[in-house]
Amino acid sequence: MNLGLKDLSVYHTQLSFIEATAKQVQKDFQLYGEEISFNGSHSTAYEELYSQIMPIMARLLNLDSSRFFALLYAIDVDEKKVKELIFGNEEIDTASELTHLILKRELMKVVSRQMFAQKSNI
Repeated sequence: MNLGLKDLSVYHTQLSFIEATAKQVQKDFQLYGEEISFNGSHSTAYEELYSQIMPIMARLLNLDSSRFFALLYAIDVDEKKVKELIFGNEEIDTASELTHLILKRELMKVVSRQMFAQKSNI
């Protein structure tokens, strides 16, 4: 199953990827003093993580830009996409869109590690 990183949707229902992504989110946010919980429900994982991350991003965006950008840098969210969201269309919910980017990037990290580990074991 070497689908690559183009279509991440195939990983959205795989238990090991969901759990690893939740752990990655928790780890990254904890580095910046933000607590993210995950109750283990795989069917609502995305919504659960999203609902916790989005208000954090909105708060940091409005009140603590240095922590905001440091967190995005640590997660390694595409800087160009971040700038487009922040300085682009004013009609979108920036914090919401950033949250989607964060969750996608965290999943990409997990998938990349797994793919690299599989190649190393060959």
